[in-house]
Amino acid sequence: MTTIGDLFGNLAMWRERARGRRLLIEMDARLLKDIGMTQDAAAAEAAKPWWRD
Repeated sequence: MTTIGDLFGNLAMWRERARGRRLLIEMDARLLKDIGMTQDAAAAEAAKPWWRD
């Protein structure tokens, strides 16, 4: 059974995923290179829905 704490934890995780994916879209090639990611990989990650890991 899911507790209220679990629910809030999941909501926070999903919110952070969505935020991180939005930030990936805003990064230029130089920043993506700094984190070891290509533009194609960033676009693929950003295209994922917030609930998908």
